[in-house]
Amino acid sequence: MLSREDNELITRVGEGTPLGDLFRRYWLPALLSEELKPGGAPVPVKLLGERLVAYRNKEGKIGLLGEFCPHRGTSLTLGRNDDCGLTCIYHGWAFDTDGSCTNMPSEPDFSRFKERIKNKSYPVHEAGGIAWTYMGDPALQPPPPNFIWTSLPETHRMVAKVYQECNFMQIWENEIDYMHAAFAHLALKEQDMKEGALSTALGINPSHPLVTSRNPLLSVQPTTYGFRNMFVGQADTSEDADQFILDAPIVMPSFAFTPRMPEEDHLFHAYVPIDDTTTWSYDVHFTLDRPLNHETQRERRGLWVDENYRKIYNRENNYKQDRSLMDSGNFSGILGISNQDHAVTESMGPIVDRSKEHLGTSDVGVIALRRMVLQSIKMLQRGELPPALDPSIPMDKIYSEGVIAPRGIPWKEACPLNPAFSPVKTDKPVTN
Repeated sequence: MLSREDNELITRVGEGTPLGDLFRRYWLPALLSEELKPGGAPVPVKLLGERLVAYRNKEGKIGLLGEFCPHRGTSLTLGRNDDCGLTCIYHGWAFDTDGSCTNMPSEPDFSRFKERIKNKSYPVHEAGGIAWTYMGDPALQPPPPNFIWTSLPETHRMVAKVYQECNFMQIWENEIDYMHAAFAHLALKEQDMKEGALSTALGINPSHPLVTSRNPLLSVQPTTYGFRNMFVGQADTSEDADQFILDAPIVMPSFAFTPRMPEEDHLFHAYVPIDDTTTWSYDVHFTLDRPLNHETQRERRGLWVDENYRKIYNRENNYKQDRSLMDSGNFSGILGISNQDHAVTESMGPIVDRSKEHLGTSDVGVIALRRMVLQSIKMLQRGELPPALDPSIPMDKIYSEGVIAPRGIPWKEACPLNPAFSPVKTDKPVTN
């Protein structure tokens, strides 16, 4: 249970809110790079409650500007992408990628009025198929995003985004929740898994340790980027089974690496608030040592979207839930492991009232996540640096790597934290 006051703190992201201020200290995905063509149509973008517009000029540089022309407020999503920049169709005022006014044909030639006009603009950095932006104080801008997957070739990476009709926090909490895998993602029969896949569109095999582990140990380990979310179960159902250990890095302000074993593909999530009640969810499937099977990952996700990245299977059609499928197919009656996640999180409503919930022993990670966000807000208010913002953190070395280990070995020894991410200072070298 969370107080209503704290529930407001961890869900409201508008300008001037404590959480909104926190988000504005980080680089955030603004849109996919593929959405913008040189000299092409501008794209409306809404982040943290702010209405913006993105365009790629003819030289290929991206601008992220305030949506409305400073002249009379016409939307620049209607604008011309021409040699002057993004040009308002109302009176021809034009703005370059930095927001400077480059043309004002409605004024006399001798006028210097345009020199005093500047549209809101935010910096953009392209990495990993995503156009990222920083919306905070320029003097406090952290290094651009540099995750382990951002420099991979497209053959080893698949980037997708999808619109979710709920607050970002309940989506992020679902990411933390190990125990839902044994129910929401449970397939009722064994399936042949394709290379690198944890599941099929039906779900996770009933023999998988995530499902069969009896009373797994759930724990968290603080790090400089957030925390590691840990699962310690049994590798099989025998009495002397080895330990099955999963670690999932949870990264501020709203990112996560999905737990995996070495033979499985990697998966990174970013949950970016559009506003208080809607979210852009970014999924990045990737491999480090071989090409990624894009089709396998598309099928298991089960998220088919329209031209606006909105789901074809959604609340209006009950996510295409098939109750006959519950008899012999899967627990939920819904196809697609990501589609299953969207169904349960969106069905909670736009913003969950956490003052009415009843948490159990399996909610260790959820509780830790909320505490981390609340503590990060307080750190920012005290003038301290919240997690993941220290430029010395080797962000490109964060990834999930589960292990099988003999019984009796402490999980911190069997699956140790890279010393580079320990909140306790150490002289040990950074390892890969």
